[in-house]
Amino acid sequence: MNLLATTIDFGRSAGSADLPGAGARNAQTGFGNFLSGLMSAVMVIAALLAFLFLLWGAIEWITSGGDKSKLESARNKISQALVGLIVLAATTALFMLIQQFLGICVLSFSGSC
Repeated sequence: MNLLATTIDFGRSAGSADLPGAGARNAQTGFGNFLSGLMSAVMVIAALLAFLFLLWGAIEWITSGGDKSKLESARNKISQALVGLIVLAATTALFMLIQQFLGICVLSFSGSC
């Protein structure tokens, strides 16, 4: 049994039709480049803030001195920081999947796109 395979090259077809955004995969200019840099900066800042919130909760836990209300507040801060880190990791993974499937650059940590 012979199976026929067909390959469709959308990138070359879009480039020959002179469609916007149909340049080379790594040649991002203008608004796309700005948005990619902005998203990368936002993700880094969010990660730093989540780690600082985690550290703040840990310091409150250590300095609670056995007070149940302070201990509960510190535990809530740590839990919220961990949930924030999980959401941030899931968002990064989603953006990486979008980059792979669509061939666009959404996040560019150290020029990885």
